[in-house]
Amino acid sequence: MKGFRKNSLSLAISTLCLGVLPLNAALAQDEADEDGALGLEEVIVTASRREESLQDTPLAVTAIVPGDLAESGLVRLREVIEYSPGVHYAGGGLPSGNTVTMRGVAQLGRISTVGIYLDEIPLGSSTSFAAGPSLQFDGVQGDIQRIETIRGPQGTLYGSSAMGGVLRYITKDPSENDFEANFSGEYMDVAHGSSSNNLTGRVGIPIVDDRLGFSIAAYREDWGGFIDRIAASPTGAATDVDAYERTGVISKLNANVTDRFSASLQFVDTHIESTGANTVAVAGPPYELVNGPYNTDEGANTLQDDFTIAGLTLKYDFDGAQLVSSTSWQDRSNTNSADLVATFGGLIDLLEGNTPGTTTAAYFTGELATERFVQELRLDSTTDGPMEWTVGAYYSTEDSGNIQTLQGGPTGFLALDVDLASGLDEFATFGNVTYFLSDQFDIGAGVRVAWIDSSVSLTDGPGLIVANLPETNSSDTVDTYSFTARYRPNDDLSLYGRIASGYRPENANLPLLDVNGNNAAPPIIETDTLWSYEVGAKGVTAGGQLGYDVAVYYIAWDDPQVVTFVNGASTGGNANSDVTAYGFEASATWVPVSGLSITPAISYTHSTLDDDETAAFGALAGEELPLLPEFTASLRATYDFTVASKYDAFVVGGLRYVGERNTGFQGGTADDGTVVTPLIVNFDLESYLVADLGIGMRFGNVTTTLFGNNLFDEYGFTGGSARPTVGGVRATANVLQPRTIGIRVAYDY
Repeated sequence: MKGFRKNSLSLAISTLCLGVLPLNAALAQDEADEDGALGLEEVIVTASRREESLQDTPLAVTAIVPGDLAESGLVRLREVIEYSPGVHYAGGGLPSGNTVTMRGVAQLGRISTVGIYLDEIPLGSSTSFAAGPSLQFDGVQGDIQRIETIRGPQGTLYGSSAMGGVLRYITKDPSENDFEANFSGEYMDVAHGSSSNNLTGRVGIPIVDDRLGFSIAAYREDWGGFIDRIAASPTGAATDVDAYERTGVISKLNANVTDRFSASLQFVDTHIESTGANTVAVAGPPYELVNGPYNTDEGANTLQDDFTIAGLTLKYDFDGAQLVSSTSWQDRSNTNSADLVATFGGLIDLLEGNTPGTTTAAYFTGELATERFVQELRLDSTTDGPMEWTVGAYYSTEDSGNIQTLQGGPTGFLALDVDLASGLDEFATFGNVTYFLSDQFDIGAGVRVAWIDSSVSLTDGPGLIVANLPETNSSDTVDTYSFTARYRPNDDLSLYGRIASGYRPENANLPLLDVNGNNAAPPIIETDTLWSYEVGAKGVTAGGQLGYDVAVYYIAWDDPQVVTFVNGASTGGNANSDVTAYGFEASATWVPVSGLSITPAISYTHSTLDDDETAAFGALAGEELPLLPEFTASLRATYDFTVASKYDAFVVGGLRYVGERNTGFQGGTADDGTVVTPLIVNFDLESYLVADLGIGMRFGNVTTTLFGNNLFDEYGFTGGSARPTVGGVRATANVLQPRTIGIRVAYDY
């Protein structure tokens, strides 16, 4: 597919330089701070579950302020991640149905490898049948102060499903003293598609001075889409079928009840409706586009996603410690319907005994529903001394439903009518301690012990693809550990080493019938675990004008949980090969002169199978895991300057690079002569480079920006899969958002 990619590297670099270099003549006229020196702001993060300087945190953390990206029209999770080293986002253009991975811990199974948190609230599902990895929460347009990507396993503090790391949304606190208001609107023209618009607003109201404050934020996005359905699709021609609408409300009530006791109540409600998917068909080998770069042969697809979150956080300050209680409830419903004849037509012909090609429609309807309650109690030390500690207990219970039907046309043959219920209860205790041997050197250790019970039951009317299953249960106990050492030879340098483990919980599994009616699936999806070894350095130099963060890691991953396929249907299991991953991440922030900030980042990931894999998906030792680019890189530069006494202006430019990725495995002949046939077939996703540019003006409380994202209309794939079907493979890919030109107007009170 090399013909699909434009040669835009030199053009993109030239544009970024044009946005920055001509400003140098004016830079010498800018004034520095009161001492005549430039310097970086100290960044405070809560990655370790307590406020700490980013430089002193012995973790690989990137903190991004969504408002900074929004000034140039970047308001989605993909764009945030592509400016963060060591993190990768794969999937289509919808705000749901995508995956996030960190540090080579690929999303091979049905439980997420990255934990998603909203403040103290863990989001998503930890069962294998609720689509937890793909139903991510894109909260960038909400009331978010910053987003922290915490890379490396975080099992001791964040629990299961944090094997690769954690992504945390930190919401804004309402003021108890000052009225706050801000509003923004965007209008965008999308190449090859329709116009789009986005509206956001936030109001903060002080109710009782110094005691009680309330805020409410809302957003609405109407995305026009750019994928057209061809006339030969099962439901005929249509334009911009990947359009969607999404709305969200985030409210927060903060109360300082006494000088020692505070409470925070949160409520979030989001809604998404879409009319189709951002997918195009490819066929091969060699795999090439079937219907053109922006055309799909998929049938009509409608999707609705509703997500409600409520949380209550209580804090009480004792003398020397703070007690934190986090109680949360979440409810998510994801429904969709589509004609999937291209994927399942052959399977229906096989089950009905038809001549191949008889089935002309495969009507699929599905609903995924998860309700989850979480309670965490944590006691954190607060006084200075030789030891810093945290102890806590955690309880989570969730129930999920997965209802699916698959009906063939024109005969109305019912191939699937499933009611699948699953649940998972987890209780854990945990503790972390850091001992300061001196002002320069400290060591830390953490442990978490989790007791997990899971269940699954299934009823299927036809009983042709899956077997009826009375409720079965599974129980497991998992220990997780972390060890750190940190050395700070001076105020400008912090060195650390970290050893940590992570896991995903064991689940009872779904039986899957082969052509002889026998169960081809393992009865249990076993716990998978990994150990990570990491060293890093953080510091500032050049008189405080240059900050840097570098980390190198090695990961050993045992018994990876994976998706397995039988006759085009899928269930869970474990690979019979372990995985080794290693790589590095580096980022910097440079403020060479007043008003100018330059932030480069680069990461490298190498994640491969240790042995031949023959139990689940079929692959040879040494093959790279799918949807993981070896290299990602970004460069962002912002220049603020004054053009008149009342007018401030800014120019912001960025480059986002995502390297080549596999979608599956090649297979081949093993050392013993055995032929290994891949069930997850590979086709290559080529690298892409995207250039973003924004030019803005501030006058009083109003900011206006003209922006262009993907300026050179780079064509690329952001995800893809080659799913096995009866008699072949169905391969599709997700298309990178084309050039988008827009205007943004924002008002801050």
